[in-house]
Amino acid sequence: MITPNHTNILIIEDDLEVRATLADLLKLNGFSTIQASNGQEGLVAAKRERPAVIITDLAMPVMSGFELLEALRIDPDLRMTPVIVISAKVDRDANRKAMEMGASDFITKPFSEEEMLQSIATRLEKKELLDELDAFSHTVAHDLRNPLATLMGRLELAGMMFGKADEATIQQHISGASKSARQLNGIIESLLVLAGVRKQSVDLEALDMATIATEAVDRLEAIVNEHSAQIRLPDAWPAAFGYAPWVIEVWVNFVSNAAKYGGVDPLITLGAETSADGRSARFWVQDQGPGLDVDEQALMFIPFTNLSEIQAKGHGMGLSIVRRIVEKLGGKVGVDSSMGKGCRFWFELPTSILPPTYYSATPFAV
Repeated sequence: MITPNHTNILIIEDDLEVRATLADLLKLNGFSTIQASNGQEGLVAAKRERPAVIITDLAMPVMSGFELLEALRIDPDLRMTPVIVISAKVDRDANRKAMEMGASDFITKPFSEEEMLQSIATRLEKKELLDELDAFSHTVAHDLRNPLATLMGRLELAGMMFGKADEATIQQHISGASKSARQLNGIIESLLVLAGVRKQSVDLEALDMATIATEAVDRLEAIVNEHSAQIRLPDAWPAAFGYAPWVIEVWVNFVSNAAKYGGVDPLITLGAETSADGRSARFWVQDQGPGLDVDEQALMFIPFTNLSEIQAKGHGMGLSIVRRIVEKLGGKVGVDSSMGKGCRFWFELPTSILPPTYYSATPFAV
C-alpha cells in the first residue's frame, strides 16, 4: 500500500487557476506536488523529480500533451510512470489516441475531487504492483538460485563420494544440502505469506499478544539454539488489534533476524508500549548486534529490496512482507539503530478498530 505522504505528483497544466486548484486538492489529501505550465517544462521536471504519477493537460503551448506522451514513452526511465490526462473536451478520438500513446486514464474537466483521487489511487496501486513484480523477477530469482546451486552441488558431491570417502565427510555434504533445502522452503513459505496478504481481506480482532509472541518464539527454537540466543519477554503486553496469524509472521521475522545477526550469543529483548494518546501500541525487538547506519536503515523496508547491500546485513525479503502485513492492518513499521549499539525493529498497531489508513501522530519514547 502506497500512502500519500512523500508521494510526488507532477501537474502539467497551462491554466494557472486549474493548476493551483489541483495542487491544493492534492496537498490537502497528503500528496506532494510538482508543477509545470507546459509539456516541455513537465518533461524536464519528470526527468529531475521522477514523480509517482503525472497529471497532464493535452492542449498546451511549447509542447502539447500528446508530444509529452510520446517523449515519455521513449524514455526508459519514465515510460512506466502512470499518466492521467485531463481535458476540457469530450473527444473520443483524443481519448483513444492518448490511451494508445501510453496514458493510464482520461478525465474530462471539470472533475470532482473523488474522481481525481480515485484515479490516482488506482494508478499508484497498479504501479506498486508492477514495481514489485519487476523487483520480484530479479530479487527472488537471485535468492532462489544460491541455495538451489548449493543443494545440487552438495548432493552431487555426496553421491560422488559415496563408498569412497569417510562417513563424516559425506554427512557434512548431506547436512549442507539439508540447510539449503530449508532455506529454499523458507523462501517459498515467505512468498506464500506475501500472496495471502495481498489477496486476503481480514477483520481486525483483539490480539492476545502474549500467546502470539510465545508461539513465534517456539517456532524459532532451532534458530535460537543454533545461535545460542537468549530471549526476554515482557511481563505484560498492551492491547492491540490485528490479525493473529499475520502478526506471528512479523514476530518470527524480527526475532529470527535478531538471532542470526544480533551478535555473538545474542540477547534479544521483546517489548511494547502504548502511545501517549492511547490510540496505538508499538511492539519491538531489540538486539545488541553491530547496528545499521542511516543509509542502511532507509533501505530496510523497501519492497523486495533483498539485494547485496541488505543481504550483507542479513535482512531480506521478510522485511518487505512485514511492511505489507503491518500496513494492511492499519499500522506502520520501522527500525531505530546506530552503529555499535544494535537495532530495534518495531511495528505499530491500533488499540481499537480504526480505518486502515489511520496512523498515530503521537511520538513514542526511544
